[in-house]
Amino acid sequence: NPYMEVLFDAMSLRTFTYNFKFAPKNEKETEEVQKIIQVFRFHMVPELRGGQSRFLGLPSQFDIHYMYQPMGNAQSSNAGVNQYYNKIATCVLQNCAVNYTPTGVKSFEDGGPTSTTMTLTFKEVELLTKDLIAEGY
Repeated sequence: NPYMEVLFDAMSLRTFTYNFKFAPKNEKETEEVQKIIQVFRFHMVPELRGGQSRFLGLPSQFDIHYMYQPMGNAQSSNAGVNQYYNKIATCVLQNCAVNYTPTGVKSFEDGGPTSTTMTLTFKEVELLTKDLIAEGY
């Protein structure tokens, strides 16, 4: 077909979803889970800027890398980027979904949840090109 450009519609930005399950054992761990969730929620949204807060600043950007630690080096800090997984371009956090009752309504004595799940959805901020694919993206 000499008119292949007619078939090409559009490129889309890639999204990546990560699921986390937290099962704190005590009040201190429950507080740490809450801090983790709050950090992601904070960096997901824009901030008000300018006089009388009329403008929105951009949300935070994330650089995600798949890391690994070579076998036998559990105590070492020789962790490195795993070259077998694709690279991810700079992202913004598109969604942070939290479920405080994934196993039903159960809580500690102070009311803290005994189990929490968090799903993070990131979206890249740049389109992939053949050059980026050749670099491992």
